[in-house]
Amino acid sequence: MGFVFDSFWHWLVAGVLLMAAEIVVSGVYLLWLGLGALTVGLFVAAWPTAPAGLQWLVLAGAMLGWVVVGVRWQVRSRVRGPDVLNTGLAAHIGAHAVVSEIFVGGRGRIRLNDSYYSASAAQDLQVGQSVVVRSVQGTDLFVERQG
Repeated sequence: MGFVFDSFWHWLVAGVLLMAAEIVVSGVYLLWLGLGALTVGLFVAAWPTAPAGLQWLVLAGAMLGWVVVGVRWQVRSRVRGPDVLNTGLAAHIGAHAVVSEIFVGGRGRIRLNDSYYSASAAQDLQVGQSVVVRSVQGTDLFVERQG
């Protein structure tokens, strides 16, 4: 009886199934195993006569390598910018926006990214003017004319 994974297709299918299972069972453990299995599948495709012991060693090394890559990616993504999840409107402080409706009596609307918000300003602003979000109080964005 031959080794169960004697074809690179077995490794590739196992890798895809493990990565799909990661979607159902969260925890990021099956992802590394799946990526390792895909790596072994590519290795066996390049060297079809690789002994089973070597395939298992490549699997262990590939899983460890993918874990290192994943941890470095996660650390780098956290360094890039602050976490804005669950910060609400406060995440927009310092953002640049454009007046979408004229400000009368200090109240109007702005377009920020692809959304529209009610805003307040110390002066009346015209449609198309660039503004910067300076503060947030409740659901009100306070802006001032840029430049």
